[in-house]
Amino acid sequence: MSSLTIPPPPCLQKRLLVPHRYMFGPGPSNVPTRILEAGAKPVIGHMHPEIFEIMNDIKSGIRYVFQTQNKVSLAVSGTGHTAMECAIFNTVEPGDSVLVAVNGIWGERAADMAERIGARVNTIVAPPGGYLTNADIEKALSKHSPVLFFLAHGESSTGVLHPLEGIGDLCHKYNCLFLVDSVASIGGAPVYMDQQGSHNNVFVCVYVFVCSQIIS
Repeated sequence: MSSLTIPPPPCLQKRLLVPHRYMFGPGPSNVPTRILEAGAKPVIGHMHPEIFEIMNDIKSGIRYVFQTQNKVSLAVSGTGHTAMECAIFNTVEPGDSVLVAVNGIWGERAADMAERIGARVNTIVAPPGGYLTNADIEKALSKHSPVLFFLAHGESSTGVLHPLEGIGDLCHKYNCLFLVDSVASIGGAPVYMDQQGSHNNVFVCVYVFVCSQIIS
């Protein structure tokens, strides 16, 4: 057998040093010390009984964050983009009508995802730095009869926090699913899923980095 001819790079022989930086954007953000300590805990197998208890605790935490009693709360291992794609691909079929509120790049991205799977995508566009009124949304829901309505609650590209009050009730009225992007808003702005009409016959997926919430 031949011996190694390529030596290990010097950079891998040095200790990894990561500087501390204060990050004030929508993400990534600084991680609290207790979370860093939790990440240093021993690794256990995904089928160990303790891992099921940990995952149940995570689901309870998700329900608390989103202020809902609904038990269909899922933690998705991935980024916010992953959760967005997961939500759209599991709720929309080719040929379905989809309505997307565009108040920045995240609405544009959701529309692009839906178009790629063959949905009939319609958009309602908010003015730069602005948001849509419930009257605007209801008019579009009535016109396009979508199976899914997407809205970015915290639109990080424009810095706009879009009001959610009353939109869940409109989705009930027009019998469509409501997908809310709360990556840049959850934890900084209150989200009351049950109180905001996002329950019963309306399906809602709210996601924040690695957390996905399904309300049915």
